[in-house]
Amino acid sequence: MTTRVASFSAGPATVVRGKAITVQGQMQGFNGRTWVKTGTVTAVVYFDPDGAKPNAAVRTLKTNTTGYFRTAFAASVTGKWSVRMTPGGALKGSASGQATVRVAAPAPAPTSARPVSTWNCPAWAPIKGNAPSKIYHLPGQRYYTRTTPEVCFATERAAQQAGYRKAKV
Repeated sequence: MTTRVASFSAGPATVVRGKAITVQGQMQGFNGRTWVKTGTVTAVVYFDPDGAKPNAAVRTLKTNTTGYFRTAFAASVTGKWSVRMTPGGALKGSASGQATVRVAAPAPAPTSARPVSTWNCPAWAPIKGNAPSKIYHLPGQRYYTRTTPEVCFATERAAQQAGYRKAKV
């Protein structure tokens, strides 16, 4: 019986490194007049990291009783995903088209933030910046508890790059 991989997808189209890529679809067979569900068959997922290893098999799985498959991978590099149904019994093997998934680097961590209240900065950005004077105060410094921050910094370097200087006392 002639077969096909229907409703094949791999995505999302762009994903952050380390997040999930989902590969899914359905195996179907042609009964002479219409496409029907194949039942449980073996599918092999392939990955091609931009031509580096064309058609490298990365996972073998069984479809459910209606021919559907779904699996997930941790995103590491940009590349093309595809699926092939292995031939078995009266079913001929078939292959899907390719779906490209672009893997992006995670967004850089923020280096500054707005204060969480009149006197306090978020725990991850404890350095208080005073905008009018362009001076920053570190926890433990003399005027730290009396400084009302307009901006909070994660590191001294972030404060200096924003044009602030360290308090002298």
